[in-house]
Amino acid sequence: METGKFTLTAIPLPIAYATQDKPFFKDFKESFISLFLCTVGDLITGMFMGVFTGSLAMLPALIVLIPAAIDMRGNIFASFGSRLGTYLHTGQINPKFKSAEPLNQSITSSTASAFIMSIFLGILAVVVANAIGLKTTFTDMLLISIIAGILSAFLMLLFAILIAFLSYKHGWDPDNLTAPLITLVGDMLTLPLIFLSLSLITGFETRIREVLLIVLILVTTLPILKYSLSKKPKEYYSKIMKESLPILMVCGILGILSGTFLGTKIESLITIPGLLILIPPFLEDGGAMGGILAARLSSMLHLGLTDYSIKPSKKILQMFLMVHILGVPVFTLVGVFAYTVAQVMHIQTIAFPLMLFTTIVAGEVLIAIINLLTYYASILSFKKGIDPDNVTIPIITSVVDLLGVMCFIAVLVAVDVI
Repeated sequence: METGKFTLTAIPLPIAYATQDKPFFKDFKESFISLFLCTVGDLITGMFMGVFTGSLAMLPALIVLIPAAIDMRGNIFASFGSRLGTYLHTGQINPKFKSAEPLNQSITSSTASAFIMSIFLGILAVVVANAIGLKTTFTDMLLISIIAGILSAFLMLLFAILIAFLSYKHGWDPDNLTAPLITLVGDMLTLPLIFLSLSLITGFETRIREVLLIVLILVTTLPILKYSLSKKPKEYYSKIMKESLPILMVCGILGILSGTFLGTKIESLITIPGLLILIPPFLEDGGAMGGILAARLSSMLHLGLTDYSIKPSKKILQMFLMVHILGVPVFTLVGVFAYTVAQVMHIQTIAFPLMLFTTIVAGEVLIAIINLLTYYASILSFKKGIDPDNVTIPIITSVVDLLGVMCFIAVLVAVDVI
């Protein structure tokens, strides 16, 4: 079967895609459960934002790095999970935790991407933070970014494999679970690890920090260079790196822009730390919904279950509707949970009706944008012979972070909160 520039051999369709008419309720249930868990986990991330407001005030430049760093974990490892879903659906790997080239090379490429992007984001964050008046040094920001990146990468890889394999073995569609749950774990790990890294480096003298930075850069980059230049067969690795790394860098820039936008409002946000609790789950649930849609579209394109037409089909429009319906309870929960956490922890926030209104309105506007962006990014990349698993989720989650911040701040400004 020819699809774009991909050639797929005829294989029996797995249970999750045995019919084009999957039950709406089954998709809704699987997606809602994963998004519910994602929301709860993201609130833990938001709690860290609220609790560590003092640390943020000590180094305000971190606000520029934080959205990009959180986003990058989701971009890299949700894409990894999406690839695993496609490999499972197309029979290239099986969920038995056995070595296979698609799996091995995908692990290697994801690890390499995580290390490279940690260095890239650290450099970019320093330049942008200093440009908007949030002073910091290359040594400090790079160390924080690299240490947090290294620590989170290995944990993220393990979790992504577990969730993809176990969900598939139990008859659940990995495409409905990997993006939100991997995003959840990335969110829960990244922010605490960033503040942990900040605490670690503040205990070292400047000279020790500089030496440590050089060692970490060498330790992370030399193995990547050695593997890339080796003569070992690495078809999957080369394709993933070629297609995903440029996209990840563009997404990193978008993430930094999101942080920059927050940085310009940092004084207002610090005075109402309850809003900082709300931002991570709001952005990540939006990105997770885009991730679910992107993963499902990718699998459908690979299996020939949908065409790449400019006008979305009736089936695709039904998927769009499902995401909008999902958005109502999900963003309601975000508002309710964030307000409850703020009250329990005695963190200053805005009135409950205002918080709920802001979250739902901004969320539904964001979903309308997500649906169209995800659809056209998926079909255009597939038509050009680029694997959507490698590019769509990073594009969507990064754009969602930037547009999500803009939607959220715009509604807050419209209701005269900030």
